[in-house]
Amino acid sequence: MYNRKYLWVLIITIIIPSLAGFTQDNLTLTLEKSVNYALKNNPEIKMAEKEVRKAKAGRLEAWSNILPRLNGSVNFQHAWDIQQQTIPNFLKPMLKPLEPYMPELALMPDYVTMSFGMRNTLFYGATVSQPVFLGGAGIAGIQIANSAKRAAEQNLEETKQSLIYNTTNVFYACLLSKELVKVQEEALAQTRANLDNVTKKYNVGSASGFDKMRAQVELANLKPEYITAKNNHQSAQTMLKTVLGLKRDTKIEVDGEFKYVEDDFGNMALDELQKLAYEHRPLIKALADQKYITKKGIKLAKSNFMPKLFFQTDYSFMLMKNDYKFRHAEASKGFTSALSLQIPLFHGFQSTALYQKSRLDYKIILDTEKQAFDGIAAETEVAYNKFKEAKEKYFSAVQTVDLAKEALRLATMMYEEGVNTQLDVMGSQLALTQAKLNYINSIYEYQISRYQLRKVVGMLKGVLGD
Repeated sequence: MYNRKYLWVLIITIIIPSLAGFTQDNLTLTLEKSVNYALKNNPEIKMAEKEVRKAKAGRLEAWSNILPRLNGSVNFQHAWDIQQQTIPNFLKPMLKPLEPYMPELALMPDYVTMSFGMRNTLFYGATVSQPVFLGGAGIAGIQIANSAKRAAEQNLEETKQSLIYNTTNVFYACLLSKELVKVQEEALAQTRANLDNVTKKYNVGSASGFDKMRAQVELANLKPEYITAKNNHQSAQTMLKTVLGLKRDTKIEVDGEFKYVEDDFGNMALDELQKLAYEHRPLIKALADQKYITKKGIKLAKSNFMPKLFFQTDYSFMLMKNDYKFRHAEASKGFTSALSLQIPLFHGFQSTALYQKSRLDYKIILDTEKQAFDGIAAETEVAYNKFKEAKEKYFSAVQTVDLAKEALRLATMMYEEGVNTQLDVMGSQLALTQAKLNYINSIYEYQISRYQLRKVVGMLKGVLGD
């Protein structure tokens, strides 16, 4: 009996928690863990990775244009009707002198009917062809494919950095909304404590009914703001799950804290940051490869005006039978080699149009490159100024919170001693709440501006969790 009871206790202890684990889907997310989820599950990253694989396949395709090609072939032909032709009987004139000795020669017909071919023909063999000269198109195609692969890799890196920044943004937005809920909870607690204090003073006749009513109204006004803060936190969690590619019903909790981290990266001069952006931004590197592609595209278009030389070798066998008894030993063998020179003369102005188009593509990419340099320079300047602004706002907010706490303490103490009014206490409470909100927003803006500055420079990796 004791053993059975012990067995049931063991089952309940082990099995029940396990089943509970299956029914719940809770996930605690740090910043680093969130970024890892996003890089693994976000659809935009998956598409960029497929583009890289596609570019690698294109490189192999480019090489195939200059490599030899081997093709085997088998051809069977059956003639339902064999062609016949009537021709003069050349033997009769030749044998004419023999007629006195062979009278039957005179009976030979003047024309005979002959059949050409047999019922069944089997042809099989192999052909090797090798481009010898393609007017520069072969090498240019390989160079274009290599650059396309590098450009796809840089676009993937740009996508990764953008996704890291977006994930960081929504993670801290979720953390921000969580902190704002705490601030509203603290404000409610302070307002309730103030209402209790006023009620006590009212009960002993040292506070008016108007003071009590004002404290009640203040508490009622804070409740909608608290509800809004909770809804904003829920919306921020939904946005985070969307970016990370998580299921909608996944329950998540962000694990992190707002803290100030001194970042020497933001203390660099603006021109130094812009120079770093030109050197490290994946977008700039991808544009350099695209410019190289369009430049080689001009050479590829020029090859349409050039002659092309091909070498081909054919090794084949042929069998002709009136039946189906084919034997390789009876086949006739053919072994030929040929050089083929193709000279373009007129293609309906297609080659000219392609050449003009390739030159325009090159000019367009030059304009795009200049626009990108100007845009990145402006983007870096905006991010740099935003970082400086966020840093100053943070230090100002820190001092404001300390002052607001002290002001509320003094206002509460003076109200209890009857020196000031209830309005002074509520004003101090409102000022403290606003100071806390400003502080949280300032640290949020500072953290986001740090990541944004590194993102526009192309050096975002390595700072997660700072």
